[in-house]
Amino acid sequence: MKLLNIFFCTLVFANTAFADSIKLEDLFSSKSRIEYLIKQERDFGTDNIALKNFLKPIISYSKIYDDESLLIAYDNMLARGFANVYDSANARSTNLYLTAIKKAKNTKDKELEFWTKVNYGFYLYDLHNYTDAFPVFLGLRDLLPQISLKKLPNPDISLRNMAYFFGSIGDAEANMEYLNLARKHAAPQSREMGSILDALGTAYLKLADTVTAFRYFKEVESLSKFNGDEVRLGKALGNQALIYRGKGDFGKAVDLLLEDLVYSERNSSNQNTMYAYILLARIYVDQGKLDLAENAIKRASNYATQKVYLKKSEKEITEVRLQIAVKRQDDHSELLARRRLIQINDSLQLWNSDEKLQQLKWLADKQKYIHRIELGKEQFEKELFKKRAYSIVVVLLLALSISLYFLFNRKLKVRRIIYERRVLGLQMEKYLSDQKLMEANNNLSSFTIYLKEKNEYIANLKDEIETVKQTSFSVIENERGQLQALLESHLMTEDKWSLFKEAFVKEYPLFYNDILRKFPELTESNLRFIFLGKLGLKNNEISNLLGVTEDAVKKAKQRLKKKIGEDRYTVLSSNLKS
Repeated sequence: MKLLNIFFCTLVFANTAFADSIKLEDLFSSKSRIEYLIKQERDFGTDNIALKNFLKPIISYSKIYDDESLLIAYDNMLARGFANVYDSANARSTNLYLTAIKKAKNTKDKELEFWTKVNYGFYLYDLHNYTDAFPVFLGLRDLLPQISLKKLPNPDISLRNMAYFFGSIGDAEANMEYLNLARKHAAPQSREMGSILDALGTAYLKLADTVTAFRYFKEVESLSKFNGDEVRLGKALGNQALIYRGKGDFGKAVDLLLEDLVYSERNSSNQNTMYAYILLARIYVDQGKLDLAENAIKRASNYATQKVYLKKSEKEITEVRLQIAVKRQDDHSELLARRRLIQINDSLQLWNSDEKLQQLKWLADKQKYIHRIELGKEQFEKELFKKRAYSIVVVLLLALSISLYFLFNRKLKVRRIIYERRVLGLQMEKYLSDQKLMEANNNLSSFTIYLKEKNEYIANLKDEIETVKQTSFSVIENERGQLQALLESHLMTEDKWSLFKEAFVKEYPLFYNDILRKFPELTESNLRFIFLGKLGLKNNEISNLLGVTEDAVKKAKQRLKKKIGEDRYTVLSSNLKS
C-alpha cells in the first residue's frame, strides 16, 4: 500500500512538473521530431526560467529516442528563446548556436548542419549584424547543393531566411531563387507561405513591377485572413499602401495604413507598427497635413529609439521631421533635424550603411563568379571523359595529345583560381578587421589591438609573398601583383593616421598638449613615430605599419634627436618605448 502511494505521488508530481512543457510524439525520423518540437515554440517574454523549463524535456526525449539531433534542436530553440528575452545579440545565444553547429558537424549530417547554420545566420541578420552574418550565408550557399531538401527540417523556413539575407544586401537573383524554392516546399495555406509570398511581392516591388507585387500582396492578404495571421495581414496592407502612394492615391493608402496599425498594435508587432507610422507620416506630408504627420512620426520615434539596430529607421524619422520643418518654414527645427541627420549618418558608418551592404554584395558576387568557374571546370572534365570513352584508338591518341594541352592550361587556370581565392580570403580578413575597428567606436584600445593585428597580417602576407616567389604562382603574382597591392593597402594611410591620432589625443590629451607646448617644431611625421612608440610598438612593428625599413625608423629617431637636442629628446623619450 505504501509503495502504491509513493507511485501515485510521483505520477502526480510528474504531471504537474511537465504540465507546461514541450511534448514529443512517437515519430520515426529526426526531421519529423525536430519539426514537431518547433511547432510548439512559444514566446515567454523576459521569463528565461519558464523558457528553460518548457524546453527541458527535450533532453530526456533525446535519451529515450537515442537521437542526438534533439539536443542540437534544444540548443537552437534555447538560443532563439534567449534572443527573444534580450531582444539583442547576447553571449548565451551566440554560444548556444556555435555549440549546436559544432555538434551538427560531428554527426556528419549535412542537413542538420545546414539547418543549424541557417538559424545562426538568421539570428545575426535579424539583429542587423550583416557583417558577421555574411560569411555564414556565403558558406550556406555553397553547402546547399550538397544536401537533400527532403531531409532538411522545415526547408521552406530555411530557404526563406536565406532569401531575406541576400535580398537585404541587394542580390536580387539569389533572393528570387531561394524564395521560389521555398515556395515549392511550403504548405499552401500555411503562415510560412504567407511570409514567402509577401517577400516575393517585396522583391518585385524593388524591381518596379508594381502589378506583380500588388497581386502577391493581395494573395497574402487573403491567405492571412484565412489562417488568422493578423501580423502578416497588417504587413500586406502596409505594402499595398506603398503602391497606392506611388500612384498618388493618398486616401486609399492612408486607409490601408490605419487598418495595418490596428492589427500591428493589437499584436504588439513593434517594428511593423513603426514602419507603418513612418509611411503614414510621409503620406500626410505629401497631403500637407503637417500636424497629423508630426503626430505619426512621434509615435514612430517611440519605437525607433528603443533598439540600436533600428538606427536606420531613426534616420527615416528625422528625414520626415526635416520635411515638416521645411514646409512650416521653421528654421530652428530644420537646423536641429539637419544636425541630427549628420550625427545619424556618422553613426550608420559604424553600423549597416548602404555602402557596407554594397561591399558585401560585391564580395558575394565575386565568390559566386569563382564558384561558377569551378563548376564549369568540373563539367568540362566530365564531358571530356565521355568523349574519350567512345573514341577509337586513333581518336584516343589524338585526344591524348589534346588532353595534354588542356591539362597544362587547366593547371594554369586552377592556379589562378587558387590564387584568386587566397587573395579574396586575405581581402575579407582585412575588410572584417577594418569593420571591427569602425564598430568599436574609434577608441585607442581598439586601435592598439587593430595595429597589433595589422602587424600579424603584414608579417603573414610578407611570408606569403616570399612563398609565392618560390612556387609556380610567382608568374601570376608578377602578372597581377594583387598580393603586393594588398600588402601596401595595410599600411597606415593619411585617413587611418587621422583616425588614430584622434583616438590617441582623446586618450592622452595631457601628453599631447605637453609635447606641442614643449616641442612646437615637431612635424606630423615626427608625431607618427612618437605616438606609435608611446603604444610600445617596436622598431620593426613601426616599419611594417609605415612601409619603411627598420633602419629607416632608427634613422628617423636619430634625426629627431638631432633636431630637438639630446637633452630635450631624453625628456621626450622617457615617455616612449625605445
